[in-house]
Amino acid sequence: MGIKPLDLKKIQELAGNTYEAIVIMAKRARQINDERKIMFNKRLEEMKALKSQQQSTPPAEEESIKLIDEEQVLRVPVEQLKIAEEFDQLPKPVDVAIEEYLNGKLVWNYEKRRY
Repeated sequence: MGIKPLDLKKIQELAGNTYEAIVIMAKRARQINDERKIMFNKRLEEMKALKSQQQSTPPAEEESIKLIDEEQVLRVPVEQLKIAEEFDQLPKPVDVAIEEYLNGKLVWNYEKRRY
């Protein structure tokens, strides 16, 4: 993955100044990341619910992979690794936020200050 240069003039045109643009894109990237965390946790919960339903039926050999950490050996279910790999393949939240900003898909409002 290489470094992708950005057109600062276009960024400044949309927000007024560079700092505002960076703050807007950073907040959107956090929103995207939070949405993905929720989706990831939801998928894991669905997997756990399905697994608990399957455990009520006759037991089957569970597929898992050993992950060797420096201090301990962890067993991780294959399904969980597949979900994690799927989310790893998604574009980074910052890249998505920058693209949305440059394409004019982001809308932001300034809060009125209370003094």
